[in-house]
Amino acid sequence: MKRTFIVVAIAFITLIACSQEDSKKEQSPSKPKNIILMIGDGMGVSQIYAGMTANKGKLNLEQFKDIGFSKTHSSSDYITDSGAGGTAISTGYKTYNHAIGVDKDTIPRTTILEHAEKHGKATGLVATSQVTHATPASFIAHQKKRYMYEEIALDFLNTDIEVFIGGGVDHFNARKDKRDLTKELSENGYTMIYDIKDFEGLSNTCKVGGLLYKDAPPRFSDGRNDMLLKSTNTAISVLDQYEKGFFLMIEASQIDWGPMTTTQNLLWKKCLISTKQLVKSWNLPKKTETPW
Repeated sequence: MKRTFIVVAIAFITLIACSQEDSKKEQSPSKPKNIILMIGDGMGVSQIYAGMTANKGKLNLEQFKDIGFSKTHSSSDYITDSGAGGTAISTGYKTYNHAIGVDKDTIPRTTILEHAEKHGKATGLVATSQVTHATPASFIAHQKKRYMYEEIALDFLNTDIEVFIGGGVDHFNARKDKRDLTKELSENGYTMIYDIKDFEGLSNTCKVGGLLYKDAPPRFSDGRNDMLLKSTNTAISVLDQYEKGFFLMIEASQIDWGPMTTTQNLLWKKCLISTKQLVKSWNLPKKTETPW
């Protein structure tokens, strides 16, 4: 029976560990087969409380058995950015703002996604930003600056990732070097998807590249709708085929885009969307055990 370990990274990181208890004696925690890391970018305590207030005092986050806080400052700044924050989560190394998968000395560091690949697990990334944006990039790329989008896109060809879904197709096929990386990915066995309507029937597909928008996906209120839910369900259905289990990073990327544009309504709605996604991820196929 499959076991899934779900990690939620917000402004703090919440860990839920799979363990097993015998009625007669306590056993050592069993190792999880699947790992899901969920990141709400910019979703701190204030944002969570805003979502809780809007939802009449309740959020699915309250179901967590364990919760913790992390010091999020980067090696260069008191206030981190998504590049340094994402790299700290993906590699365990603090680094400077704007770094992608490298430490403070620009040395590439192995990410959890790359570790998973080395151990034979399938891997995936889902984001409501460009897949080349700072957080998802921090799990698959190694670049000195987060804005090196075309170089980050090229790094997708250097891994064996099974599924990635988000925006940013222009970084793959409208490049300064004239290369069409979408064609190269297709030649490497990926089924390339450019419209969310084409997600149907992908459960038996081994490798999927979903580049649904030329640049960043629109806001939820501007027509993105349930892209995050559908993308996550698609990614899990693809990754669930692999016998050795999988690692999947899911990012609700646009939470902190609300405060940047002083859109209070956008802020709490995204918090609620993220917690709704938690329930969807917990309710994996019945053959996969939930974390508790």
